[in-house]
Amino acid sequence: MLLGNVAFIASWIVILKRPEGWQVVGPVLLALFLALRVGGVWRYALGNPDPAGRVKRSAILSTVLAVLAVGLWGYTWLSGPR
Repeated sequence: MLLGNVAFIASWIVILKRPEGWQVVGPVLLALFLALRVGGVWRYALGNPDPAGRVKRSAILSTVLAVLAVGLWGYTWLSGPR
């Protein structure tokens, strides 16, 4: 999950600096973020059943926050750095 967060931060750096090839590298890093962060939290939630359901609720919250972060990233892509 930590590597997913690192990939997300790197995708922000790429979109704000816009180096050569940023149109490919940024979305690849963002996809890596989703795969590692959201995939990791759901793998943990499904692999460790919790009778109280806290782990599953945490996975749902993490997924919602990741979707919001991707939306903000997409908005930054469309509007450009300021």
